[in-house]
Amino acid sequence: MRWLVVGGDMRSQALARIAADYGDNVDTVGLPGAAAARADDKQYDAVLLPLPVAERNGRIPTPMLNGDPGVALDDIAQALSGTVWGGTSGPILTSAVALRGGRLINPNNLESYAIANARLTAEGAIVSALARYPGSIQGANVLIVGYGRIARCLARMLTAWNASVTVCARHPDARAWAEAEGCRAVTIGALAHEAERCAILFQTAPVMLVDAYVVAGMKPGALVSDLTREGVDFTAADERGLIAWRDSGVPGRYAPAAAGRILFDIIRNETERLLN
Repeated sequence: MRWLVVGGDMRSQALARIAADYGDNVDTVGLPGAAAARADDKQYDAVLLPLPVAERNGRIPTPMLNGDPGVALDDIAQALSGTVWGGTSGPILTSAVALRGGRLINPNNLESYAIANARLTAEGAIVSALARYPGSIQGANVLIVGYGRIARCLARMLTAWNASVTVCARHPDARAWAEAEGCRAVTIGALAHEAERCAILFQTAPVMLVDAYVVAGMKPGALVSDLTREGVDFTAADERGLIAWRDSGVPGRYAPAAAGRILFDIIRNETERLLN
């Protein structure tokens, strides 16, 4: 199988090594040590672009190359005739892939990948929180906002460590699952009240819920981990004296080798299925 890996973080770099060790042919562009600045006219079975964002304004992000503006889409356009894997993409990339008869796939849309990625995200988020938390996770009051894949993994890991976990979720089915898995469960309407008593809050719901009103009642020094892009009012959190941070791209930072292996297995198996 022939791969082209363009830009991305340490998980992309790990995938390139794993694929090469497997015996596949691998070319890289926009990564440390890449032999070329652009892709040639080879035909690739799989092209991996960055996660969580594959393209911005016609350029492929290269976060591992400090100060680099990114790989111009025109420099790899000829390679986009196979399966093209990456995160969120704009109309420029979508059109370029369609023009060359390729197939653009976001691995986050595959349930098998999303679940495996959620496990790594939850593990990394907990490690990140514990590095900031002066107490013990055992017996700590932890509030999880939302109850999707990442939240469920968080809840299972935290309850296994004997944390006191409360889940705040909108949907009654989600609350029922949370209770079945050993957590307290409350409605979104109880969020502000529950936030007052928590030591650590994980925001996993992709909407602004941890706003100035919720933050105002929290204890100064409490931890707030935002695993979304827009779920926490950081200005209000800072003014309240909370320790708040945004944890994005956790697998690529926390466990790049494991994240790269997950990507490799998913992409290789799915690409072979599509080619056959």
